[in-house]
Amino acid sequence: MVRRDSFDVIVIGAGINGAGIARDAAMRGLKVLLIDKGEPGEGTTVASTRLIHGGLRYLEHFEFGLVRESLREREILLRIAPHLVKPLAITIPIYKQSKRGRLTIRAGMILYDVLSWGKSLPNHRMFSRGETLKQWQGLNPDGLVGSALYYDAQVEFPERLVMANVLSAREFGAEVLTHTRVTNLSVEKGKVSRVKFGQKFAEAAVIINAAGPWIDQVLERVPVKSPKLIGGTKGSHVVVAPFPGAPANALYVEARSDARPIFIIPWNKLYLIGTTDVRFEGDPDEVRCEPWEIDYLLSETNLALPAAHLTRDSILDTYSGVRPLPVTGDKDEQSITRRHFIRQHPQLPNLLSIVGGKLTTYRSLAEECVDLIFQKLGKDSPPCSTATIRLSDSRANRF
Repeated sequence: MVRRDSFDVIVIGAGINGAGIARDAAMRGLKVLLIDKGEPGEGTTVASTRLIHGGLRYLEHFEFGLVRESLREREILLRIAPHLVKPLAITIPIYKQSKRGRLTIRAGMILYDVLSWGKSLPNHRMFSRGETLKQWQGLNPDGLVGSALYYDAQVEFPERLVMANVLSAREFGAEVLTHTRVTNLSVEKGKVSRVKFGQKFAEAAVIINAAGPWIDQVLERVPVKSPKLIGGTKGSHVVVAPFPGAPANALYVEARSDARPIFIIPWNKLYLIGTTDVRFEGDPDEVRCEPWEIDYLLSETNLALPAAHLTRDSILDTYSGVRPLPVTGDKDEQSITRRHFIRQHPQLPNLLSIVGGKLTTYRSLAEECVDLIFQKLGKDSPPCSTATIRLSDSRANRF
């Protein structure tokens, strides 16, 4: 139940991006309504690899700005949410047959350290073959030439990070509706005038479409035709119990079959293995981990850690999500940018759609979006303070 029917901004979608936008907008004094068709964070956010990271592989695509932004945001999240975001040691084993050899990995590690200046985490270290096998005895020794160790961060339960943002937004006056589906966006005089949900309506000066892979479904509820924005890819993971040869810290391995990066990560006393990267054109509500994806992830893990002997019977759980990436035609999935875009709609100047983005950079995306909201409102924006005000522990609150 909402206390008013008129707002400065309505945010549709309470994943990490929508929750972050609602928090920032409320903290800057705007009247905010946040709406989600389910629970906060239960979509793409909870289906992630649960890393807060700079995006080491983005260096291959020369996205230095994205890596720097991600590393800066990683440091901010370690500071404002230390109860949720923890340092994570990650090992990259290097093999003779690897697409990325020792020199390439070392160069990438040096650049990663340079781009993360001012960080609190240690710099990378390189290890010889002997040192690697001594410390990570479960690794496949065939063709091993050494390894690299570096640090990123992990959020074991990203839904708690979402809830921390939602609860903070409420503390600053935002209203929140969950299990509430937006059914229509009315247009009057060239602007979205009202948002309908259930049998109720609300008005706002600015509407933010932060529905992730459901963005195009939201746009279908507007009587003005919009181009397709999302060209999502599916990422699937499997969860298994500790197994013979399981690493004490995370592994970042190059798949033998297609050279894709795969993470094997200690998680909640279990192991998280993923991810795949496959085009997805269906309904995000129906996304599932396919049998071939399970076989792929288990096979690559068994090749990396021969004593594991993982089978389908080893699986405790699987999950999949759709990355809300931009439409890119036939571009290779791995080369699609993970940068975010705030899409403006020329025919509807008070509607903004959030395309792309990463769990790691949600806060900076929100800051950019709220700055733009104030421009749309024709008001001077108060300074953003989300980089300095700590998030509380969502477990201490009931939503």
